[in-house]
Amino acid sequence: MRDIFEFKNNFSAYRDVVSVLKIGNKDLIPNPKVSIVMPVCSHPDYFELALKTAINQDYNGEYEIVIVDNDDSLEITKNQVVVEKNYTTNLLYYKNATNIGMFGNWNRCIELARAPYIVFLHDDDLLLTNALSTLMYIQKSTGDKAIFTAFHTINAEGEFINKASAVSSKFGIFKCKSVFRYSLFDQFLHSAGFGCGCLFCKQKMLEIGGYDPEFYPSADYALQACYTYKYGSVYCTIPTFKYREAENESLKVYQQFAEVDRHFRSCMKKHLVMPKFVLDRIIKANYNISKIRFLIRWGKQDPSLVKKIKWSDKVVMRIANMIANMKHYEIKRF
Repeated sequence: MRDIFEFKNNFSAYRDVVSVLKIGNKDLIPNPKVSIVMPVCSHPDYFELALKTAINQDYNGEYEIVIVDNDDSLEITKNQVVVEKNYTTNLLYYKNATNIGMFGNWNRCIELARAPYIVFLHDDDLLLTNALSTLMYIQKSTGDKAIFTAFHTINAEGEFINKASAVSSKFGIFKCKSVFRYSLFDQFLHSAGFGCGCLFCKQKMLEIGGYDPEFYPSADYALQACYTYKYGSVYCTIPTFKYREAENESLKVYQQFAEVDRHFRSCMKKHLVMPKFVLDRIIKANYNISKIRFLIRWGKQDPSLVKKIKWSDKVVMRIANMIANMKHYEIKRF
């Protein structure tokens, strides 16, 4: 597997595949400030729920919703029926002539977006009403940096598994900043979400080369780390989306996550100014812990497996997180 920081043009692999505009009129929204891009394929029921959250944003600026259907059947797909039912004038629905794979479709979304900034919404997740207004407000001061955000986690039925809080405190004296710089070291410790509900500059995504299928199933983590290293990123503690843990891709490939993520961290290690033996120990601890946590979270194994996490690994990660989190907190004003 190649270094995640080596450039590769992942858009060129599908250059000959046509995406036909089936529904919508570009002239109705000529200058969108931000694009919500939705790669869709096989979740028509979830997709309708997701689409409605894209439509019902409280953002006052002009935005477009770009849907790219990767179902290459000649018949009208269930996704198209959903679009026709929920059509709005700022909506554009494309259909790929050939199925170009999950990450290929994500890249096609980037290409078809017409706004300078992009927010991904996967067809089984949900945007919160304030997503665009929050992201575009922050963008005024962060420029082309990526904006990663907190998120809620829901199950297949839409019930909360975990509800993120926009306000957190530490020892009653310090509070977490609402927006703070998210460094490559932060990415090294933890991937900043799944790309959904976050803001990216389209031009920077093109310059990076898009999502690389070679980094399956964690191509989003690789791209986000590369984006952070090259252009910078920030993290917003205000949640902007709901991430659904259901019968999706993650449940099928969770056993590969730890291995692939370990490779990514080995690539990031070369660009971090810290003793290599320290970084190697963090990589090892993160790998050992991740294998067990992924078994519980994605493999639906007995939660008691958490007892198998070594004490030494937990200490290493606790210290590493404390070092990273120091810059995320400020003294509370009383």
